[in-house]
Amino acid sequence: MDAAIFGLIVADIIAAPMNLRTPPRPGTLLVLDNLAVTTGGNVCNTGLAMARLGMNVAAAGLVGDDILGTACVARLKDGGLDTSHVFADRRAQTSATVVAVETGGQRCFFHSPGATNLLDAGALRRCFPVFATCTYVHIGYFGLLPTLTPELPGLLKEMRTVLPNTRIALDTSDPPEDEKYLWPILPHLDVFCPSRAEAQVLSGERDPKKMIQRFRRHMPSGLIGIKLDTEGCILDDGAEQVCAPIYPVDSKDTTGAGDTWYAAVLTGLIKNMPLSEIAHFANRVAADCCSAYGASDGVRSFDETIGRL
Repeated sequence: MDAAIFGLIVADIIAAPMNLRTPPRPGTLLVLDNLAVTTGGNVCNTGLAMARLGMNVAAAGLVGDDILGTACVARLKDGGLDTSHVFADRRAQTSATVVAVETGGQRCFFHSPGATNLLDAGALRRCFPVFATCTYVHIGYFGLLPTLTPELPGLLKEMRTVLPNTRIALDTSDPPEDEKYLWPILPHLDVFCPSRAEAQVLSGERDPKKMIQRFRRHMPSGLIGIKLDTEGCILDDGAEQVCAPIYPVDSKDTTGAGDTWYAAVLTGLIKNMPLSEIAHFANRVAADCCSAYGASDGVRSFDETIGRL
């Protein structure tokens, strides 16, 4: 198995276009062009994108024992993911989000955490058997795992011992968790790639290179990247640092762009691509994501994506 994606499994209800600046008056009806139920969260977004890029991927985490959970698992299976370590839990509903998308692709979220709040040390350990078969484990999001986050330093150290051949990547949310929780986690990571806004909060720096320097004090080896919005991205593996610009696109929906970018980075690492090529590849995949509604429908195959760099 190439990767296991652990963390948020979310039912997304995408509503577009929404005028978020001037909402309708109470009691009135707003007609939308698109209202669809799909999936979100790092497990679905990153996992489905990696599968579209040709990777063998396992989903890992919790859903509620409800219709939304059944729908999420079905979509993951349809996307080619191994769902043997997605567990239904009756204690909470499946995590769900209303994604309100403006014309042009900007969006805001109305979120119910549901089963996400049940993700704890026991839930992570329950997935160790599938993690052991994987080159990478991707955990997310730092900022939306309130029960698990304080336990992560010890758990990641444990993973290093019992899963010595598995590399660990951490994804973040905006806003991220308090920086005090990050510093004990970083030494155990192989990949850490926050967005500019997240990195600014966590590092206290505004310059991307200084952000990386701040993180590197606690993460002496591995890949650190910063997603730089309209300026592309910067990647640093400790020996080389590269920047890559964005690919212009007629954006319909930016939902999941950061997750699909991360999916492409992990795919590039698994395929041993040069660092500069990984950066351009990830930006291409993120741009393609924005060309369609939802978090992964715009992602193309690996060969097609490479041909469009």
